[in-house]
Amino acid sequence: MVAYQALVLTHDNETVTAQYATKLTPDLPKEGVLIKVAYSDINYKDRLTMNAKSGVLKNYPATPGVDFVGTVVTSDNPFFEAGECVLCTGYGTGISIDGGYAQYVKVPSEWLLKCPIELTPQETMQLGTAGFTAAIALTKILRQPFTRNHDTPLLITGATGGVGSYALTMLAQLGFTNITATTRDLSQTDYLTQLGTKHVIATDDLLTAPLKPLAHQSYTGVIDTLGGDVLAHILPYMAQDGLVAACGNAAGFKLATTVFPFILRGVTLVGIDSVNYPRKDRKEIWQLLATNFKPQTWPLIRNIAFSELATELSTPTKQAGRVVVKIDTEH
Repeated sequence: MVAYQALVLTHDNETVTAQYATKLTPDLPKEGVLIKVAYSDINYKDRLTMNAKSGVLKNYPATPGVDFVGTVVTSDNPFFEAGECVLCTGYGTGISIDGGYAQYVKVPSEWLLKCPIELTPQETMQLGTAGFTAAIALTKILRQPFTRNHDTPLLITGATGGVGSYALTMLAQLGFTNITATTRDLSQTDYLTQLGTKHVIATDDLLTAPLKPLAHQSYTGVIDTLGGDVLAHILPYMAQDGLVAACGNAAGFKLATTVFPFILRGVTLVGIDSVNYPRKDRKEIWQLLATNFKPQTWPLIRNIAFSELATELSTPTKQAGRVVVKIDTEH
């Protein structure tokens, strides 16, 4: 029996409160793999758990944290042995069952992957769901014939966020030279240029442009992290046989568009579901993240201690980059 600390969210009168609680490992589910957590991170969905109206969490109290990396303590699956480094992103972690904001966690073995040896545990969480989602979107883009031309015009929306910044730096290091990035904060232009963009445009300028059924063919490939009206304004500007990888809804979940980009230009709109991505393909994506896609220029990374997590999660932020949480207080 081990006593450990977990961040627990409680809900009272539409107010969500984050507090630390002491728990015991025997109270965790009987089945699954017990992991001592080393690092977690903060994703957009993790922040939404602090808003009861978001609907992300159905039940409180709960421990969020959709990503974690750590060491196997005990396992009901011989494939995972004690002492091995494992990672988990998505599935129901931190949503349907308690997640990575705890010093110990227990999850089904099917949700786990062994850590790539090319990544440290901290680097694994620097990537997390954001890097994983960006990598899936990249694989969709890279399968298209237009990527044979590395000067093909590409667009990334929400480029200062986790998914957008990883998509940008990965595409740039793969040799693509004509990448446009959108941001709501033009003071981030130098940062985005360092990551590899050629052009930076304000998201508001994109939204104030007249919305036409079809417009100038400006982009062959798009990774859209925002959705809503932003995506609606992008589709008319897609080039013939272009592809949009949609992987976020920070700007809204409704899409008002016409069929013209699809039936007159052959545009493909593909959704990126990193939560339920097939396990058989996850290892391939993580191997790409550990090798060809591993950032040579990392986006902004802010490291915090587990003791700072409650305050961080309760504080609204629009800062660029990623937040990594060091859960293990012993090393």
